[in-house]
Amino acid sequence: MITQRDIDDWAHSEEYYNGVEPETMTTTDMVREFAEVTGQEPNEYLYAALMDEEYKEWQATDSDEEELKELADLVYVIYGYANAKRYDLETAVRRVHENNLGRCLQPDGTVKRRADGKILKNKDYPKVNLEDLV
Repeated sequence: MITQRDIDDWAHSEEYYNGVEPETMTTTDMVREFAEVTGQEPNEYLYAALMDEEYKEWQATDSDEEELKELADLVYVIYGYANAKRYDLETAVRRVHENNLGRCLQPDGTVKRRADGKILKNKDYPKVNLEDLV
C-alpha cells in the first residue's frame, strides 16, 4: 500500500521529475509520473472507463470551480488512455492545431462560419497526417 509519506518522499526525491522541471512537465509527463508513483500499469480499458466517468462528472457540475476540476480530470484520463495506447498525444494535438489554423482560411483568404459560429474548414486544405504517431 502506498502511503502519503511515500508520495511526499517521492515528491522530494531526485527521481520525481525525471530531470524535467516541474513548470515544463507535459501532461504526458504527469500521467507517466502518476503511473510510476502508484505502480499503475497502463491500461487502455481502465482509462476508457475513466473517460466516461469523468465526462459524466463534468456534466453534473454546479459551479465553475467544479467544472474546471472535472475538465482537468477529463483531459488527464484522456492523456492516460493515449499513454496506454503508446500514442504521442502531445505531438498529435500540436499537428491538429497547426492543421486547423491552415484549414480555417478559405482559398480567397476569408474565414467562413456556420450560423452557430463554427468555423468551416477549407475542404481543399490537406488533412492532418498522424500516421507516424500510431
